[in-house]
Amino acid sequence: MYPKFKDKIKCLVWLLLLFVVPVYSFGASLQLNRIGSLDLDGNMYSEWWYTGSRPTFYGTAEESSTVTVKVDGTEATTSADGSGNWTYYLDEDTGDYAIEIVQGAESISFTLHLGQSLPDGSVESTESTSSVPATGFDQYIALMLGVGVILLATYFYISGDSNRKAVFETRILKED
Repeated sequence: MYPKFKDKIKCLVWLLLLFVVPVYSFGASLQLNRIGSLDLDGNMYSEWWYTGSRPTFYGTAEESSTVTVKVDGTEATTSADGSGNWTYYLDEDTGDYAIEIVQGAESISFTLHLGQSLPDGSVESTESTSSVPATGFDQYIALMLGVGVILLATYFYISGDSNRKAVFETRILKED
């Protein structure tokens, strides 16, 4: 390979690792996507109303992990497949149920009102804080991308002109 580009290639490899590693090691992996035919659209509230009965929960978790679903304190488990998708059939009739879904250290908690319509005068519940908001992960990636672009631009700016490189090194040495 060209010795002249060795440092630049090394820098690009490190920047690639800077972006790939955080994507796979951070961020919440447990999500509840649907309750029966009700698409949650990434929202997580402390209460959900579902007009039908006996819904199936659809969600995502870490691949091949065990997901525990607690309904009014009664535990049951289901497994995520190789893609991280999991389902759980809730065999309950109308009523109010305390639901907790757990996978590892992550959990989602809410009250499910089965067979009931949204009460009159209710506009919207406040969002629950039991899970990471959908925007938190995207903001982290955007921040990492911005830092990476700044570092890469600085590297190419300094390495492109030997005079600028000498001035930069002189300033750094003076600070030490």
